[in-house]
Amino acid sequence: MEAANRAARSACALLMGALSLTALSACGGGADEGLPLRLEISHALAGQPLKLGQETALPTSEHLSVDHLRYYLSNFRLHGIDGRWSAAAHSDADARGYFLVDESQPTSKLFDIAGFGKGEYDGIEFVIGVDAARNSAGVQGGALDPAQGMFWTWNTGYIFFKLEGHSPESSARNQIVEYHIGGSREPTPARTVVLPLGVKPVKLDPKLVATVHLQGELATLFEGEPGLRIADKPTIMDPAAGATVADRYAGMFRVDHIHHEPRRDR
Repeated sequence: MEAANRAARSACALLMGALSLTALSACGGGADEGLPLRLEISHALAGQPLKLGQETALPTSEHLSVDHLRYYLSNFRLHGIDGRWSAAAHSDADARGYFLVDESQPTSKLFDIAGFGKGEYDGIEFVIGVDAARNSAGVQGGALDPAQGMFWTWNTGYIFFKLEGHSPESSARNQIVEYHIGGSREPTPARTVVLPLGVKPVKLDPKLVATVHLQGELATLFEGEPGLRIADKPTIMDPAAGATVADRYAGMFRVDHIHHEPRRDR
């Protein structure tokens, strides 16, 4: 009888171990995470490649030298040619699926977004900023770690978009320009962007690396009506006042080009 009990306990342990491994595979990696899309980002200012610290004439006849540019991208989805959406992988336990783009850090402008299904896609959707659930979740890690310098201590929530620089038209101290847009109060300054991926769809396949090149034109922040004028608003920190800037950065991206390469690790 004792031998039978030991055998039963051993079989149960093996079964539980197999179930645990299955659960870990589903949550932590492998094929269940789907396929990645590689995203490469570049920035321009008034039609010229952005160079930090270089003064540039804006379409408004004002001038701007950008010293720092940082913002969050999150909640990526791809639109399939069959009309269905495929969402990127994310985790409530970490900051997977949230990316902090920093113009001074080239590696932050080239990253893989995991979790998409195999297929062909003709559109991409993402959020500039952090969604409400994460914005109110308190201190987090990874790209959302407060040590990244994008979390307000005096105003609940994250800074979604940060542009700092100088302008001769600025009336602020030392002619600074500072736009810190974010916070958790409604209406949210997070903006959803939907872009077509061009004439030919992006193909996600285990044998390929698909790269989408996005370009962000910062002059978009200052164009149109009601336009943002540095002389009038050289600094914006208040979430309510940042709505105009948020509406502008929602339109700053375009798909520059797309390419596919054979995956070398297969």
